[in-house]
Amino acid sequence: MPPNFVASQDFVKPSLPRHSTNGSKRSRASSVHSPNVRLSIIEEDAASAPRMPPRAHHRPFHRRWNLGDPPRSSFESPPPKYSVWDTMGPKGEKLSDVRNNKHIARRGGWRRICLILLILLTLIVGLAVGLSIGLRKNRSTTPVSSTQPADLPSTSPSPAAFPAGSYTLTTYLSTVRTDCVSQAADWTCYPYHTYTESPSEAVANFTWVITSSSPSSFAISSTSNPWSVEFPSTPLEKIKADTPEEHYHFTTTFDKTSIPSGGGIQCQYNDTLLEGFLYTKKARSYPSPSPAEPPSSSSADKFEPWPYAVDIRQSVGGGQNTPQCFRMQQAGGLGDRITEGLTPKGENEECGCEYKNFGS
Repeated sequence: MPPNFVASQDFVKPSLPRHSTNGSKRSRASSVHSPNVRLSIIEEDAASAPRMPPRAHHRPFHRRWNLGDPPRSSFESPPPKYSVWDTMGPKGEKLSDVRNNKHIARRGGWRRICLILLILLTLIVGLAVGLSIGLRKNRSTTPVSSTQPADLPSTSPSPAAFPAGSYTLTTYLSTVRTDCVSQAADWTCYPYHTYTESPSEAVANFTWVITSSSPSSFAISSTSNPWSVEFPSTPLEKIKADTPEEHYHFTTTFDKTSIPSGGGIQCQYNDTLLEGFLYTKKARSYPSPSPAEPPSSSSADKFEPWPYAVDIRQSVGGGQNTPQCFRMQQAGGLGDRITEGLTPKGENEECGCEYKNFGS
């Protein structure tokens, strides 16, 4: 509460100054300074202004010449203290706000964040070092081929399923038929001896190749052999599947050449039928009994023995141009055609050769 002013005998009422009419100096009224006494109003004469005091000689240099305030920092005193936490963000926030964030403090603070960053950095460095060492070892241990880069996978095909492969079919000449010719000597069958005539001289080998275009599609072709039959790739057909008589069958034609025993003559039988029966369950008995086992896939590039029974037949019917015989020249090649002594036979009369590896 404001102090109460109590009237007393010692209180002197201030008197207002009066302006002098004769231009005298201003007068001041004052009162006794007492806690219970208010100061009176000071009035100045309007005729005279207060006198300006002289400037002090000890004033700062910049204030003498009105040069403005000096810089806040100089070489005589260190700059103000700076802290990264006082840096302002793009939205006016300070990093100290992040440091003092309750969420970060509750989850471990900056120590945990620094620890996580250190672990991530260690993992990245370790992964980079491990990859570099592994690649270096791989390059040093992998043989590099001169024709194929070491990083490329092998393009060798996987072995196909049976019966794909290269085979030698060892048979014997079982039967010879000469019904299509007027002279039996004009039709011959290699090796010119039947099994009945000479078992040791009746052996005939066929080297054939079976290929596969799909798990259930196969084709067969011959190799170059002057003493055997040559024919192009021919499809194989599976007959009597899942029975003891299951076999692959094929038919094709070729031009058979026959040289009679007298020599000097060569007879040709165009469009001779070649027929093959390759059994997959029936056992073979020639040249010697052996257990029937499919060949291993690792030997696909070799000519393996066919493990089962086979039956190979050659046949041609009679006719006007069966056969066509020519004289053989000493310098090689064929000479004039021979027609003397050749009487055409009927088309239903056949000549044939049959080869087997069972039933001997």
